[in-house]
Amino acid sequence: MLKKIVATILIIIGIILILTPFLTEQIIKYYNKNISIDEISMENIEANDKLEGEFDFSSVEDVDIRSIINGTMNFDKNLVVGVLIIPDLNINLPILKGLNDSNLMVGAATMKPEQSMGEGNYTLAGHHMKNKELLFGSLMDIQVGSKVIISDKKNIYEYKIYDTVVVPDTAMDMIEDEKAEKKGKPIISLMTCYHSSRTGKRFFALGELVNKYPFEDNNAIN
Repeated sequence: MLKKIVATILIIIGIILILTPFLTEQIIKYYNKNISIDEISMENIEANDKLEGEFDFSSVEDVDIRSIINGTMNFDKNLVVGVLIIPDLNINLPILKGLNDSNLMVGAATMKPEQSMGEGNYTLAGHHMKNKELLFGSLMDIQVGSKVIISDKKNIYEYKIYDTVVVPDTAMDMIEDEKAEKKGKPIISLMTCYHSSRTGKRFFALGELVNKYPFEDNNAIN
């Protein structure tokens, strides 16, 4: 009898382990589909950007079912401050103010309290995923010359990738405005874990600002 109970428990555990990656992906997909930048006005975004975000760098860890549940339960839609589009990678994600578990589960998170699109070093973090269709799962495939677009529904900012680097997770200089000053123009820095947070390394894609459009010219994001 005891052997049957143990066997049943092991089978249940096995099923849970098999389904966990699937459930994790489905939860992320659900939230991505239900956060539409089209439903958020420019005025809402301006108000959201004035809110105080939480910047918890310890939240940049590998995704698991626990972090997914905790993150999505605490997600605040009022922290949406824009959209990120990378056409070559089919990335289209909301930009959320603050670096925390909740924001990282649904989109790209800003990494500094005071940063503005088209100015200085605009930094965004996203989770690396094995499924390249989710979050920043495909970011490490980006090529020099790729176009990166961000928008706050007032303007559209277009950047061109000029470099990709892998650095230690302690390289905080990568997100400082001095990077833009050395480049001589505004830049964007997109960061994700290098395969896993446990590697102690981070992948950065760096782009320089090449154009700025009024949002009405939204063909620029297609």
